[in-house]
Amino acid sequence: MRLGIDFGTTNSAVAVQRGMSAELVPLSREEHTQRTVIHCPLDGEPLFGNDAFRSYLDQDLTGRFIRSLKSFLSQDVPSTTIAGKRYEFVDLVAEYLMFLIERSVAVLGRRPDEIVMGRPVNFADIQSDSDRAERTLSEALDRAGVTNYRFQLEPVAAAHKYESTASTEHLVLVGDFGGGTSDFAILRVGPKRRQLDDRTSDILAVDGVAKAGDHIDGHFMDCFLLEEFGKNALFRKRYTEELEPWKSPIHGQIKRLFELHRLRDEPLNRGLKYMQKRLVNPVYAERLHRLIFDDLGYPLAWQIEESKKALSTSAETTFRFREFYSERLDFDRPVGLAEFGESCGTTIREYNDAITRTLSMAGVQEADIDSVFLTGGTSQLPFIRASFAARFGEEKISAGDALTSVCIGLALS
Repeated sequence: MRLGIDFGTTNSAVAVQRGMSAELVPLSREEHTQRTVIHCPLDGEPLFGNDAFRSYLDQDLTGRFIRSLKSFLSQDVPSTTIAGKRYEFVDLVAEYLMFLIERSVAVLGRRPDEIVMGRPVNFADIQSDSDRAERTLSEALDRAGVTNYRFQLEPVAAAHKYESTASTEHLVLVGDFGGGTSDFAILRVGPKRRQLDDRTSDILAVDGVAKAGDHIDGHFMDCFLLEEFGKNALFRKRYTEELEPWKSPIHGQIKRLFELHRLRDEPLNRGLKYMQKRLVNPVYAERLHRLIFDDLGYPLAWQIEESKKALSTSAETTFRFREFYSERLDFDRPVGLAEFGESCGTTIREYNDAITRTLSMAGVQEADIDSVFLTGGTSQLPFIRASFAARFGEEKISAGDALTSVCIGLALS
């Protein structure tokens, strides 16, 4: 029995091979995807996945909450204490992977003979960091007691899922947009090739960019939300009544919402208290202080996620944030798809550059691509799809289940 594990930045899933097909494993409450989060309540043991997310909400956002483990695989993360036990970072990853595997074993009634683990083309911008990330993930699998595993590139896995319904031999370009990375691959696919044991020669080229959903969230904040936290708000200079706009590095730093805990220190606390006195509208500094020191980065990220979903089917929506529980601090503001897409222009150009490199490595032209298969949550944004349509033609584009195509493909690999 082969399991495919898609260990994602935002969500994770497990699929099991069933002959020439594969299906997702319901890991809890018939839920096939699990948030990649860990929560330890103030008076309990660590929880994982969707149960952890629900626990964090039920506990009024108290206790230890850890998100985006995959994003830190390439970094030197210090050990931490959870529920009185000291954990190295690799142990936290191992615990989460054990959660996925043990839940799968409980559902399927047997242990897997083999595990195929997904990985992006590039975990990070620097190759040495990317290599380090794979070593950390390998060590986590070892510590989780997994002895027979291999890695598969996530866009290649997505191609295998796409191929499972292909009726002709052709050339496909895959765009896989996750939470932390965006990957591209060009492969030969088809019903006859599906029977082959060695598919190495069918993979013509792969490339990737270590920027995806979380980075797009940063563009959303830059475009719509930073002014709500005081960017360019007017304040009175010290010893004078002269006004000038507030320009602070903190407004760039808060765009990485899952790293807000790293910003909390006494100098920042004093600085924001000081700005409350100097700003024409002190609400901005108070709101920013609450965001960072009351650990509201996750709720803000979730609301951005909801707004992105709304903008995938509508030209505009209203972003509402009520987590301050204060009429003074809570806010609403309209957000539009066109403005959002424009703000993501530099990242889309990076995607296009990666696609150009992929085509060059494969030795093919845009006209040679028969179909384009898009997957991953960020691929649902219309301006992402439009960038592919402009290059390859709308008629060539198809999309798979945003959160599970890679996982199914891993079990088929």
